[in-house]
Amino acid sequence: MNDIIKEIKNYVLFLKKECRLEISLHPGRNERVISNSELSVFNIHENPYCVYVKTYPDAFAHCIARKKKIIGKCAEGSFCGTCYAGVREYIYPIRDGNSVVGFISVGAHRDQNCDSYIEKCSKTYGMPKKELKEAISELKTALPDKEHIDTVISPLLRMLELAYLGQAMPDEATQGGTVDEIIKYVNRHYSENITLEHICNVFSRSRSCISHTFKKQTGKSFREYLIDVRLRSARSLLLHSGLSVSEIAFSVGFNDSNYFSGTFKKYVGSSPVAFRKAGK
Repeated sequence: MNDIIKEIKNYVLFLKKECRLEISLHPGRNERVISNSELSVFNIHENPYCVYVKTYPDAFAHCIARKKKIIGKCAEGSFCGTCYAGVREYIYPIRDGNSVVGFISVGAHRDQNCDSYIEKCSKTYGMPKKELKEAISELKTALPDKEHIDTVISPLLRMLELAYLGQAMPDEATQGGTVDEIIKYVNRHYSENITLEHICNVFSRSRSCISHTFKKQTGKSFREYLIDVRLRSARSLLLHSGLSVSEIAFSVGFNDSNYFSGTFKKYVGSSPVAFRKAGK
């Protein structure tokens, strides 16, 4: 099982680096291959526009809510669509042999009518139009050729399906989808003041149970995973937004900008200011 997961991870990284494709993997409810493995790091849109939009909790909640509808539409096959924020992308269904258990998103391109989407987002969620326009301007306008995408995504779909078909039955410690649900919760609420104790209360599990199971299934402690998610968002905001370091720190869940800077340097290797300067 670990071998196929490693192959999938390497192939996704190849598509990102060599083919310059933006790819994200989106598991459905009670899905267990992506959510409980190293593949969970791909469960996020990394482009600057999506990262910025998701700093608004209500907009992020909308993104999460839309997943169920997208999975439902995937039953008909792959398609090209535009999200509520004006991002156009290809969607491919992930199957476990018979049913659709999630989807792959390929490409993050701005819709030709993106101004109307920006107007709606600004009005609905109180986002400043200027910053929305600056962020979405980073996206390309022309989607890559569908025939080419079909060709390079086909092996990924097959590898994922093989991973589901060869998946062992969950043991007693992982039954109930606890890790799956915790990861979804963190990806949705990472900007809030969440702790392991908070997670224990939300999911009615003991600290030792969650710590052991989370580490076993993801290879990381809960704290390490939370920091990874927060810093991934911070890196994108540093490179693609005009927010100050302090504003970014608070927007990704740090209550102290000095602590944020120290943590960023420890895990990334440079200070937020130096990272931004090098990236620009």
